Amino acid sequence: MKKIILTALVLLTLTIVSFSQGINFEHGNWASVKAKAKQENKIIFIDFYTSWCGPCKMLSKNVFPQKAVGDFYNKHFINYKIDAEKGEGPKLVQKFGVKAYPTLIFSDSNGEFLHQGIGGMQADALIELGKAAMNPDKQLGKLLKENSDDIKDMPAHLRKLKRERLPLNDKYETYISSLSKKELLTPSTFDLMVELGGKKATGFTFDLILKNKEAFTAALGNKKVDDYFYNKYLYSVHTSGSKKEILESIYKEIKGNGFDFSEKIKETVLLTRYTYKEEHDKFLQEAPKYIEKYTKNDPELKYKNVFMMACKHANKNEKLKAYALQLAEELINADYKVASVNMYLGKSCAEAGELKQALSYYQKASDYSKKNGLKDEYAKSVEYLKKQIKFNELGDYTFNIQGLDKYNGLDFKLFYYSDIEIGEMKESAPVKIVDGKCCIKGKVNTPMAAGWAIYDGDYMKKRGNIILEPGEFKVVLMDKDLTVKNGKYNHYAYQRLRDYPSYKKSVKNLEDYKSKDIDYNNRVVRVELSKLHEAIANSKKEYYTLIYTKNADPKVRMLVFYIGNLWGKKNAPDGEIEKLKAELGDHYLLKTIARFNDDSKKRKEMKATVVAGKQIKPFVARDLNGKEFSLEKILKKNKYVLVEFWASWCKPCRALIPHLKQTYKQYRKKGFEIVSFSLDKKGNLWRNASEKEEIPWINTSDLKGMKSPIVKMYGVNGIPDSFLVDRDGKIVGSHLKGEKLDKALEELFK
Repeated sequence: MKKIILTALVLLTLTIVSFSQGINFEHGNWASVKAKAKQENKIIFIDFYTSWCGPCKMLSKNVFPQKAVGDFYNKHFINYKIDAEKGEGPKLVQKFGVKAYPTLIFSDSNGEFLHQGIGGMQADALIELGKAAMNPDKQLGKLLKENSDDIKDMPAHLRKLKRERLPLNDKYETYISSLSKKELLTPSTFDLMVELGGKKATGFTFDLILKNKEAFTAALGNKKVDDYFYNKYLYSVHTSGSKKEILESIYKEIKGNGFDFSEKIKETVLLTRYTYKEEHDKFLQEAPKYIEKYTKNDPELKYKNVFMMACKHANKNEKLKAYALQLAEELINADYKVASVNMYLGKSCAEAGELKQALSYYQKASDYSKKNGLKDEYAKSVEYLKKQIKFNELGDYTFNIQGLDKYNGLDFKLFYYSDIEIGEMKESAPVKIVDGKCCIKGKVNTPMAAGWAIYDGDYMKKRGNIILEPGEFKVVLMDKDLTVKNGKYNHYAYQRLRDYPSYKKSVKNLEDYKSKDIDYNNRVVRVELSKLHEAIANSKKEYYTLIYTKNADPKVRMLVFYIGNLWGKKNAPDGEIEKLKAELGDHYLLKTIARFNDDSKKRKEMKATVVAGKQIKPFVARDLNGKEFSLEKILKKNKYVLVEFWASWCKPCRALIPHLKQTYKQYRKKGFEIVSFSLDKKGNLWRNASEKEEIPWINTSDLKGMKSPIVKMYGVNGIPDSFLVDRDGKIVGSHLKGEKLDKALEELFK
């Protein structure tokens, strides 16, 4: 009886995180979760996540809340989320051998491992993973539980454990230790040890081969054994961070173990670093000497340490490109890794956007493999390139978008600056979101920078950025924006940015600050938020500058130049627009930038005519009821008038309204009036926002947005914007808001 009561009390400590349609996760400790699983005779599903993991957030936001997922997992499992870095997390991470995030573990009620999945996945895949966890014949735990004595092919078993990312060290070491000297000193065992023994010059495998170096050399040959140790120490040097004391220690150990390849490692590392530092002339000068010195009896060094390095960076230097082609010809003539050589040439061309040339090389790699009875690893790349070239020629794009379950029944749209009517914003026809999915198609002449938005009628619920690039792509709403799978231009423009260290850090700092209980009206808070936003902007500029400088594809460079605002007044490097024109000709984004710069110049000139001391420019506009208001007449009836530009979609504008209403109430009877002018283009949005905010002052618009002649006349290029005017039409202040406006009015109404 006591045991039953104790179990009940333990179960009472569990708290259900959510009673939504999705997965109901338990809160509580590991012991209480196991107790509940035991009582209900269920398997435990554990989501190991971290606060910084993007795919973890995607699962939590877009997949776990789905009804189909919730129905399945709530019925069959006790569901548990745990931060891998907090509380019991590290201990359970060690217990289950978690090495990546998210890792989804299934265990029995005793906490014994049954099955796992790694990485983000969609709802269907997550449900299939759960079904596999419930099927004893498919549970990965069986691989771990299999008795070594019953396994006929232990090497195959160990390789399968590696593929499934399951712990294998104990079985591997036990197996290797059980082998006789004769069995150990075979090429197949040595290959297994190289494959599973780790990259570092330390540990069980390294120590074993070092201890038996002479025996392995006698059995397998000097080169194979020396190459093993050379590669391990080369990896150690590459990952040393160039720290002098660590390097000295490594080279001392190499010498102490009787190896004479220290100089070769030093020169190999130096050659590699020349390319990464873009010291191409030094690389071209030293590479032939390296080949002459080290590769006569080892063409692999020529292939791996010279050709691959030259090929990887060939698009950044014409001389380097010519040298890579020369090396490729030499290797092909020597019949050395012909397929791989062609593949690397193809990859280099593809990265530069030269798809037809890339296809030619991949086709040669595929043909060579077939002709010589090798496994054709290049056929898929050939088919992909053929398909992509066709997409490019037609200009077709298809985005199959998933993860939109929260927005079922709403409309998905694209908007972008036209490549024909320069400077004009275009919208796609709306596509209805059904079952969390939608498909949007179109044509483009070149990859285009665009935005996407989800609308509930005329109300924008969510928005983000995307590149319209030719091809058919799977697209998923992850974290806060869309992720385009295998989209080259989307990858460089947006997705890679999210993993850029300084950007991730600055975004996290902002999120952490906003998670606190802060007063957004407090000046200190606003200053801190401004600094955090500035840090994000700086990290974005840093990232886009890096891609612009390093990437070989001129279209990628054009896109990041544009979306990273590297053409802006503060960011524009001298002569870069001319360089892009030389590469891309009369590209529409270059025309768009020219249009922006021209408009900016005109606005600046116009802005100079509406500064303090100048006369205000009168206008006539209508309010929500169609009543006409003349600014000139309003000025004559009041001591001071604030001409304020805003819009329903402008969050900063809306945030200022409550304070502005207080100011209006305080000074209205003293002769203060406000005339607001909305940049909305749709009357219902303007009306609904005005009614929701209960705007008490004169509220006008012409529903022409940024194209309004009134907006242009005042040089408005961003909102909120405002001008404080006296009854004679003289401007006494501009851009006044919040405390600045209050202080100005306090002084004027003394």
